[in-house]
Amino acid sequence: MYILTCIRHLLLTGVATLGMISAQNPQIRRILDQASIKYTVDKDGDFKMTFDVGDGRTQLVFVMSSVEEIGGQSIVQIWSPAYRGPEISKETLAKLAVDGRQRKVGGWEVTTASDQIFAVFKAKIPLSALTPDFMRSVCAGVAGVADQMEKDSMGSDNF
Repeated sequence: MYILTCIRHLLLTGVATLGMISAQNPQIRRILDQASIKYTVDKDGDFKMTFDVGDGRTQLVFVMSSVEEIGGQSIVQIWSPAYRGPEISKETLAKLAVDGRQRKVGGWEVTTASDQIFAVFKAKIPLSALTPDFMRSVCAGVAGVADQMEKDSMGSDNF
């Protein structure tokens, strides 16, 4: 019975892993590999990275594996969380709005999940524009912007 349980577990794990691998976007994976960016793949098949942003701080960055199509272009979303809490103050919302206006690439999005409010900085880039160097620059830029807002609004380094 124990052997059958182990075999069943291995089969189920293998199917789940196979599904995760197939969900990865091979074009994005190739660009990340060429850019020498270390990543893991989450349960949704998205790419998850941790960037060193200096002063002993790190920041999570995600590159979504799924793309959105608009005007014949495949759009890739690169984002990083900066705020999580049960509420968000008017001051923080105003800070996000002012900060977002200054950005050349990307902007702030506020969403809810599991009774929490999240603020994420997100860049939406055409896949055709993502060279390895540009991917590295966008990911590092998104990480830096989100980390600074996290530091300013939460005073933490949770992401």
